[in-house]
Amino acid sequence: MSKTILVIGNSDGIGAAVTQALVDRGDQVVGISKSPSPLGPNGPRHEIQDVTAHGYPGLLECLISEVGHFDAVIYCVGIGSGLTLPDLSKEAHVFEVNLLAMVKTLEVFVPHWLERKTGHFIGLSSIADDLYNADAPSYSASKAGFSHYLLSMGFKLEKTGIAISNVRFGFVDTKMAKAEKKPLMITTEKAAGHVLSCLEKRPKQLTVPKLVGAVVHGIRWLQSFRVWTE
Repeated sequence: MSKTILVIGNSDGIGAAVTQALVDRGDQVVGISKSPSPLGPNGPRHEIQDVTAHGYPGLLECLISEVGHFDAVIYCVGIGSGLTLPDLSKEAHVFEVNLLAMVKTLEVFVPHWLERKTGHFIGLSSIADDLYNADAPSYSASKAGFSHYLLSMGFKLEKTGIAISNVRFGFVDTKMAKAEKKPLMITTEKAAGHVLSCLEKRPKQLTVPKLVGAVVHGIRWLQSFRVWTE
């Protein structure tokens, strides 16, 4: 049975691939992003809106009023900023996009879903949430907050009929993948396949690929050990 799904951050990367996959399987999709949809005017409904703008929560409320009900919301928005001292001017904005706008999205949707006792929020995080990253501290820290918040909300809402899924990807072939080495990098289409599987299985958390997640966790353990022994 087809679903009505809101995809936030769907003009490129994983979000664009998710939108295409949902359309291909017959779901009703509404998209929100800062840029026009690559699917053009013949594609699904698309709203151009910055998630950090003052009018973003109001747009979400309008969409709920007009559409009636969204079975799921998929939050694909994410930015990263390398840190070159002494310029910290972009750090706060990374938190606003990656974390705070996601929380504002849930703030709008959870009350509506609680009334219906059904709903599903999928947030795209990163395996970088498990690292102390001196080169991009705002990215790893915002993703750590993102993952911890979604997991906590998943436990809070698990008896209400609302599912919360935190998806932690390693390297995906997008403009965000800027590292010199990109072990086990996957395509956006494969990443989209994992996201769609979450719509059916509704896990609290999915890590892809698990091997990279395990390696990163080991590095985090070494980092923590260093901190503890200083």
